[in-house]
Amino acid sequence: MIKAIIIDDEKHCLVTLEHLLKSSGEVEILRTIQKSTEAEEAIRELKPDLVFIDIEMPDLNGFEVLNRFENLPFKVIFTTAYDQYAIKALKMNALDYLLKPISPEDVEQVLEKYRSNRIESDKSQIGNVYKFSENNLQDTIALSVQEGLIFVKLDEILYIEGSGSYSTIIMNNNDQHVVSKNLSLFEEVLSDHPSFFRPGKSFLVNLKYIRQYIRGTGGEVIMLNGKNISISRGRKQDFLSLFHKI
Repeated sequence: MIKAIIIDDEKHCLVTLEHLLKSSGEVEILRTIQKSTEAEEAIRELKPDLVFIDIEMPDLNGFEVLNRFENLPFKVIFTTAYDQYAIKALKMNALDYLLKPISPEDVEQVLEKYRSNRIESDKSQIGNVYKFSENNLQDTIALSVQEGLIFVKLDEILYIEGSGSYSTIIMNNNDQHVVSKNLSLFEEVLSDHPSFFRPGKSFLVNLKYIRQYIRGTGGEVIMLNGKNISISRGRKQDFLSLFHKI
């Protein structure tokens, strides 16, 4: 059995998630907690495998609770009502979450990820999201690769190339990282960073690393590593209007 603790200040959310987890037949609920100030002691005492924790709570939010631990010997699943800002931070840091109202299908997907050891939770991820929640613009993104997690600086990304459900991140030192995330996800999480621009279907480029623009129907850019990337006709004017910002 998977041993779990649920932390949420809303009673009905606790009851719903507890029911869904128990219905799976493979989760033992060690405790449900409404007061976030009681969470740390309960986690240390009961030593759960999984902690389901709400992001926004009185007294301490979910990130603040987890930041009280020097390391995380348990896996974390955040729960949240739709908050585009919070969800973007979770995605940037390869963290798992359940969006309220939570469905049985959502719970099953999370449990499947746990069974296959695909849930990542470490202090660096939590710390990055905490800084993001404090309105500090994040300069690092977590990439979930086959070997685990790689943290890369956004300013060091040359461009990202998408191919179906996979993306390849090309760094300015020519390192490459392949992740099983589509390009649209990177476009979403990097939308607040003015250096990144999507010139067409398959690429997201860092404007700081463009060496040359070649005129044409849409035109194309040459990156510092010599890569030629076409700009779609519909994105040409948007691209040209960015030059004064570089």
